[in-house]
Amino acid sequence: MPLQADAAVSAREGELRAFLLRFIGLTLLSGVTIGMNKVLATLLGLHLHVSNFQLAAISSAETLAMALGTIPAGYILSRGNPKHLYAGVSLSLALAFCVLPWLPGWQWVALLMFLVGLCISLRIVAMSTVFLVRLPELGQGKAGWYKGTLILGMQFLGPLCGNYLIAQLGLKAGFLISALMFAILAVLGWQVLPDNTAPRKQGGYAAVPGAASLRALLRLPVVRVTYLFEILASFTASSVGVFSILLAIRVLHWPAHHSVWLMAVQGLSCVLVLLFLGRFVLASRYREQLYGGAHLAIMAALLILGLWPSSIAYLGASVLLGLGLGVNNLVNTDNIARAPVDKARVSAHLTLFGMVGGTAGALAAGRLADLTGLRNVFLIWLAPWLAAWLYFHGSRWLRRAPPAAIPSFDPTAESAP
Repeated sequence: MPLQADAAVSAREGELRAFLLRFIGLTLLSGVTIGMNKVLATLLGLHLHVSNFQLAAISSAETLAMALGTIPAGYILSRGNPKHLYAGVSLSLALAFCVLPWLPGWQWVALLMFLVGLCISLRIVAMSTVFLVRLPELGQGKAGWYKGTLILGMQFLGPLCGNYLIAQLGLKAGFLISALMFAILAVLGWQVLPDNTAPRKQGGYAAVPGAASLRALLRLPVVRVTYLFEILASFTASSVGVFSILLAIRVLHWPAHHSVWLMAVQGLSCVLVLLFLGRFVLASRYREQLYGGAHLAIMAALLILGLWPSSIAYLGASVLLGLGLGVNNLVNTDNIARAPVDKARVSAHLTLFGMVGGTAGALAAGRLADLTGLRNVFLIWLAPWLAAWLYFHGSRWLRRAPPAAIPSFDPTAESAP
């Protein structure tokens, strides 16, 4: 019997390792493709001589469509085979990126990017749901691995690859290579994704019913806090992501082929936190202070971007922003993974709210940049962050309340303001 038990434990650990490696590989390639496409779309917009608002419209069209497609994606996934759906939408994306560089005007680019976003929403909901369901088995230290790997691709490797491809092969060739990568993802997704996204009932991890409706979820203080700070993080990250290249070119006067480094430094800083500091942050006695400090770091980055236009200051702001966003996501992901909630429903909500925040952030930043100047946008973004910080962290810090290592998930409990 002990030998059989040891063999079962060893087999389960081997299955978990194999799943994690395959899943992270798929996530990394997905992130690289998305990051390449952000650079390609931005440079295509500049090639078409668009305004700040038109550039934001191109970037946010994809994000808006992802937000609108999130809830339908969850419905479709619950009734279909994820492998078939993932492969189908990936092949559709490959076709779309073959067409994009030949479109005649920015309106057509924005429209096609909207259709691209509808396809991507299904892929994101499927992968984030699978990861949240299996996170209790994988362990607390892995809480940031999915988001960290995705960001590593989206904000570091992807932009660098896109920048290199455009420099060496030209804009149209870059889009064709991106289309090829979507085709490869269709094949890999078929191999990696499970037949369904239902919670696993295995060992001590049988599914436990939890809050599912939005009203029931919002009764949980941890859910309310997580939703708010994920929206603010998406709002901020999308604004900086869209305009970091313009900041480097127009404010710092960097060469175009160096401009991607502001985005890359922010992404790399965030990735380091998510991949290597998960256990340190989440198991710390000072977890709540680290959470509040991360939000202060984000505000400091916004202040620097608005007031001190120099290369060293902007690189420092990118590091601060990446570190703050990384800790914010670590704590939010761990809170939701351990909360008594329907993981698929929360995953869809987080994706939806994040995309809505990202869309609103990019569009508002584009409009405000045209009206007030690009740097002033980041000073305006300080207001919602400061209000949220004072409400959720400020009074606790002033009272020097002892930190709680594990937040309460009592649906009737109210978080201290």
